[in-house]
Amino acid sequence: MVIEIQSTLFLDEKNLVDLSYLLTIFSENRRYNYFCEIDKIRETEVFKNLIPIHRELIEENFNSIVNQSSKIDYVVSVETSNDSFNVQEAKLFFNQPFILILENSNNDGYFINALIKCFRKRSKKIALHKENRWLQYGMGGGCNNIVNFITALIKSYEGLELPKASNNYLKCMVLIDSDKEFETDNTKPDRVKLFTFLKENGIRYHEFKKREMENYLPDEVLESIPEIDEYIQYYLQLSPIQKDYFDIENGFNNKKLSQLPMEVQDLYSDLDETTIGVLRKGMTISNFKGSLFKAEFPKLFEHEKVTKESLLSRTIHQGNEQSELQTVLDKISELL
Repeated sequence: MVIEIQSTLFLDEKNLVDLSYLLTIFSENRRYNYFCEIDKIRETEVFKNLIPIHRELIEENFNSIVNQSSKIDYVVSVETSNDSFNVQEAKLFFNQPFILILENSNNDGYFINALIKCFRKRSKKIALHKENRWLQYGMGGGCNNIVNFITALIKSYEGLELPKASNNYLKCMVLIDSDKEFETDNTKPDRVKLFTFLKENGIRYHEFKKREMENYLPDEVLESIPEIDEYIQYYLQLSPIQKDYFDIENGFNNKKLSQLPMEVQDLYSDLDETTIGVLRKGMTISNFKGSLFKAEFPKLFEHEKVTKESLLSRTIHQGNEQSELQTVLDKISELL
């Protein structure tokens, strides 16, 4: 994120306190990249009365942004408009944390933490914001409740007498499972409704290609489970794309393959009856069985064999989307 502070704000000395406040927010541990037209403000009384470190950082940021030809994401100006915040809006917007909304922040957070840890260079900004609590995970409460979660955020701005609609002040992004049972499966109605709501409110989101976040767990981790059993052994024999859409928790819900949708039958048509007989039953390891699955299985993303290389091995077959994990991190970083 790059923020432009327009030079006109430096022409009025009454803006000194507010500008100092904003610069403190922006500069703390280099939270945001910001840009001022230094040649236009250097001789203003406001600039001269800033503390030395703020003057130095304005110069430094100006040179950095110009050299990198970075695009401007937000503008702080004297007056509010569709394309800019006034000072009061900016103080509210930039001082609040960025919320990464997950269906279950406790469980899904293990996967996101693994991405941050394993893709260190790409996640440098994300890690900085997370360490400083400028980025927090939001408990969406499942796909159907995410709309309620965001609606509550929007309502929290009511009564503040802000010039724009409340959704303009949201700092968040949604990450959600696809819940697809096969590659060409249609987006589920509840997700269509959610994505429509997100678009209407200008909120970025990413729907993961695989069925659930658990489907990104590297094979090396499952192979290392001490109590590995027949169920896991047969799962590991599936093809990469079969693993993408397999319900690791419930298997085939104890149904015969012939009872499942034709597209699911086609996806697993090469499996023999023994394999199907085992996989139809669902997870059998006691530590991950039943109600324990959602709470315990995601913790496997903390395993030492979850690495950049092992995570990439679960996406290399995804064609144009084989860089999906890197893309997710880039989308988050752009918003910080």
